[in-house]
Amino acid sequence: MRKSFTAVLGYFAGGLTLLVAILVPFVLMGFFSNAVARAGLHVDEGYSGGVAARTIARDGYRIVVNQPVKPHLLQRMEPFVQVAWEPASALPAQISEDVDLDGDGRPDVHLTFAVPADAKEPLQVNVASLNDNYQSFAGVENESYSRLVMRTDRGIMVRVPLSRKFSTR
Repeated sequence: MRKSFTAVLGYFAGGLTLLVAILVPFVLMGFFSNAVARAGLHVDEGYSGGVAARTIARDGYRIVVNQPVKPHLLQRMEPFVQVAWEPASALPAQISEDVDLDGDGRPDVHLTFAVPADAKEPLQVNVASLNDNYQSFAGVENESYSRLVMRTDRGIMVRVPLSRKFSTR
């Protein structure tokens, strides 16, 4: 009788341990989520594209220009400015725009790209710099973190690299 009681108690303890092991992550998830949120962690600007500096309204869509992103000590990327056209559904079939990236009221680059109807088709962008602060390039898809065009959930995003002269200021 004592052996069967010990066996039942052992199985009960094992089942209870298994139940606790399964439920603990769900109970503690809120605690860990709050701890991470309070820690102030964020995605590095080299990957997120930086903070929005200004929005330019167009007929049916908007252009969001972010602040320049400069790499940190061990990052291997060029400094860049991210520009986004949103929403993708409201964009015309061809984009050809002069955009003021530094907020001085004068256009800095001329960007041209086609907006294919199929979201899976690759995008290519041509950027013509209108001053010495930005680099020109043509036919770029996804060359690097600093020089790319891609479709996102919200729209189409282009990264324009800063010139070496401008990035050291």
